[in-house]
Amino acid sequence: MERQLKNILLYGFGRMGLTHFAILNGLRPDLHFSVLETNKKMVAILRKNFPNVLFYTDEDKLPTKPYDLTLITTPPFIHKQLLSKVAERGDKRIFVEKPFGGHLNNSMDTILENVFIGYVLRFNPCVQWVKENISQKDIVKAKGQYLSYTLDKKPKGWRNGEYSGVLNEMGSHILDLLNYLVDLDGYKVLQATKKSVVSDVDDIVDAKLQLEGKEVELYLNWVNKDIRKPVYGVELELRNGQHIFIDQQIIRISEKGKIVKQISVTDLGATVPFYLRGVDFTKQMEDLMDSANTLCTMDEALKVNQIIKDILNS
Repeated sequence: MERQLKNILLYGFGRMGLTHFAILNGLRPDLHFSVLETNKKMVAILRKNFPNVLFYTDEDKLPTKPYDLTLITTPPFIHKQLLSKVAERGDKRIFVEKPFGGHLNNSMDTILENVFIGYVLRFNPCVQWVKENISQKDIVKAKGQYLSYTLDKKPKGWRNGEYSGVLNEMGSHILDLLNYLVDLDGYKVLQATKKSVVSDVDDIVDAKLQLEGKEVELYLNWVNKDIRKPVYGVELELRNGQHIFIDQQIIRISEKGKIVKQISVTDLGATVPFYLRGVDFTKQMEDLMDSANTLCTMDEALKVNQIIKDILNS
């Protein structure tokens, strides 16, 4: 698949668009990039700094020939609109940054298997170790949390609306991890509380899900003044009594309250040909260019969206 992907289109050239461009360009210098960015002043500057990239400010000026790979890194409220255009053009593989905004309609069914969502935490080496070494059937309880002091004043624009809030923006990452490691099929929301502290949407979310033979807890708080930098963690309880805690840096395995094994991310480190914003992002783009076996599928992302909706409406 890797050699077949040649012509790349990016919708949006902000922080994530530029990040993915830099990684892909580092991995495959032979790629041909086009960018749709509606900020004309920004494009004027970009054209001087990236002479080999084709920049467009008008959707109607894009070629009608399908692209091999399209990356959508725009705000989530226009994801569905752009996916409709991508489906009509027949682009071969599509990557959409999280949180994914909206649902596919019937006219998009043909591209469903070609769409992937940017839940990058599943590419973390600690997460991959758990995926490879712990069976889902052995997990009886799971807890996921995200803590940060991201907001100290009310955000503007879409970040203070339907597609934002701690559950959409960061909780979706944690829910994807829990679904990836535990499988949240057949879930039921037992209880859920949400609190708005700074924004008009959810800033603190506490929820509990019930699955067949399993219980899943979720705690999210991005207005915690005691947190110096964002942290996430997942704790798994196994049938044999072991507890496994993972974050971005370490795996701790404990029995009867005592740590019996500890694995750091450096112990699991693998050589990558390009490194930007952590090995996770590079591995995500490598997978996108290759088999896409680890990437979050559209089906998985839609499940995460439904869980978010059910928690917020609970």
